[in-house]
Amino acid sequence: MPDNDTVLSIRDLVLKPGGEAISEVLREREVVGLSGLDGHGQTAFLESLAGVNESVSGRVDAFTGGRPLPITSLASAARAHIGYLPVDRRTNGVFPNLSVEDNFTLGNLKRFSCGGWVRTSNARRVLASFREELSIVYADRRDPITHLSGGNQQKVLLARLMARNPRVMLLNDPTRGVDIATRQILYGCIRRAVRDQGMTFVILSTELEEIVELCDRVIVFREYAVSARLTRGETTVDTLMAAMFGQKREVLS
Repeated sequence: MPDNDTVLSIRDLVLKPGGEAISEVLREREVVGLSGLDGHGQTAFLESLAGVNESVSGRVDAFTGGRPLPITSLASAARAHIGYLPVDRRTNGVFPNLSVEDNFTLGNLKRFSCGGWVRTSNARRVLASFREELSIVYADRRDPITHLSGGNQQKVLLARLMARNPRVMLLNDPTRGVDIATRQILYGCIRRAVRDQGMTFVILSTELEEIVELCDRVIVFREYAVSARLTRGETTVDTLMAAMFGQKREVLS
């Protein structure tokens, strides 16, 4: 049986034919990192948690109120209050022909609609609060989202997900292509969400320094299997690199 603080249970998940089974438990207020050489299974693992990748076998269950909810699709993940930020934001994230406001609101119609009508004043108020928290830069909320820089588009997408009040956030390379200042703003948002809302984050990142800075523990993948599980105290760029290549490296105290 899961602990009271369990939010996701992964049991005997096999990501490719003949692959090793992976079992994990994710808990409230954790920031879990996923790392590995490109194409070694970490993306497939994250997508399985989001319900967008069908694994060979095994299951993923979300726990709300102590009851398991199988994650088999994006819809079931949404019902379990799981938010997913894909790596290809331009293709799978933004609606390029719509405004900043519409991109934010369309992702939260359930929250901002009543009796078939969108409560635009409420949506604008929440967008304004995220604009301040995340330092989103735009001239007018009615501007096309493509007028924003890549970093500011990323902030809008993160705000859209956060506005759903998820229990779990799955982020695929969330700071790819953004500047250092934007990264620090996003890091602050993640830390506040964990601290103030008890949120759990699973972060796949190609930036090893980001994994070291943000994560409470790290799951390292190699050949579609887990090659290492590292605690915060064990996680350095060197130990991550060693695990990615199937090696072990002592942690210096």
